[in-house]
Amino acid sequence: MNNKLKDYAFVTLGALIAAIGFNTMFVENNIASGGVGGLAISMKALLGWNPSNFVLFANVPLLILCWVLLGRSTLIRTLYGAWIYPVFISLTDMLPTFTHNPLLAAIFGGVILGFGIGLVFLGNSSTGGTGIVVQILNKYTPISLGILIGIIDGIIVVIGFVAFDPDTVMYSIIALLCITYITNLMMAGSDSSRNMLIISKKHVAIKEYITKIADRGVTELPVVGGYTGSEKRMLMTTVSRQEVQIIEQEIISIDETAFMVIMPATQVRGRGFSLHKDHSHIDDDILIPM
Repeated sequence: MNNKLKDYAFVTLGALIAAIGFNTMFVENNIASGGVGGLAISMKALLGWNPSNFVLFANVPLLILCWVLLGRSTLIRTLYGAWIYPVFISLTDMLPTFTHNPLLAAIFGGVILGFGIGLVFLGNSSTGGTGIVVQILNKYTPISLGILIGIIDGIIVVIGFVAFDPDTVMYSIIALLCITYITNLMMAGSDSSRNMLIISKKHVAIKEYITKIADRGVTELPVVGGYTGSEKRMLMTTVSRQEVQIIEQEIISIDETAFMVIMPATQVRGRGFSLHKDHSHIDDDILIPM
């Protein structure tokens, strides 16, 4: 129940932020940055259609695809996002345009929308529109969400050539790049963990801390010093980003000369991360606490 409330909170806040960015940066500057929202701006310029109504009604066939290919639970979450986003667009359309400089609008609007859309994706939903297509392709291909947004929304940006001059479309491309980068950064950051490689003369005490106090698995590897040729022990552990600083400080307190290498681990699967940690059920696992 708490996870569901958290998801809906992310979707609501993200949709609101994206709607504010859309109305205050993109609409009056004709930044058609992709997606149904970008297409709505093009339709507004060509036919005078209301952007929020266009986004709402364009979602109907895409929601049907969502139901068929992503399942009922995803449809329920997406229904909320697909409804609340155009509602927020309608409620925030009275906000003033923050800047009439198209370059500033493209950059800062892209950052705002990217952040909002990233929150919506973190809530395991989308704002409907091409976000549904992104979710479908992300499910059936190994391509990241951010890259898929860039590809699909890029097609929508090209359609903008029908409604706007080339300069305006190029500003739209800048906005799309900003949205893609920020969204991808948020999605990678949400799953990002860290690999820690530790070489220390007090490796036994450090291993004891990692396994017993930090409650993380550790692998002990034999290594040979390249200069001295002496044998040493290297510890390898994978921890969440939030744990890195605490564990690093504890290791330094045990051995201030400890050598540490900390590297990003963008995808981590297994017990303690994607699976519930169970220390007792397999005795010969490499990464269970010793």
